[in-house]
Amino acid sequence: MPHLAGRYCHTYNRGCSRERIFVADDTYLYLLKQVKRFLPGSSVSIIAYRLMPNHYHFLFGSETDDAVGRFIQRLFNTYTQAFNRRLGRSGTLFEGRFD
Repeated sequence: MPHLAGRYCHTYNRGCSRERIFVADDTYLYLLKQVKRFLPGSSVSIIAYRLMPNHYHFLFGSETDDAVGRFIQRLFNTYTQAFNRRLGRSGTLFEGRFD
């Protein structure tokens, strides 16, 4: 589903098999650091978010069509790679494509 400019977009996803996607305080902080890193180069604004041990929610505003999808993909690809390196694992971290 495309995310359209000028509309709010609620996105969420959870870990595969409902496993944890955040394992310590610094994993939450790492994700937020990446949000801060990628946000200036995007056309999205974060209205609200909630990070829980096995899932997340974000409410975005967007200036351009499909900017949210690009932002989420970049953010969570980076996060997944770092998470996998940290835990010596490979493969997908999330249950599926974000909604």
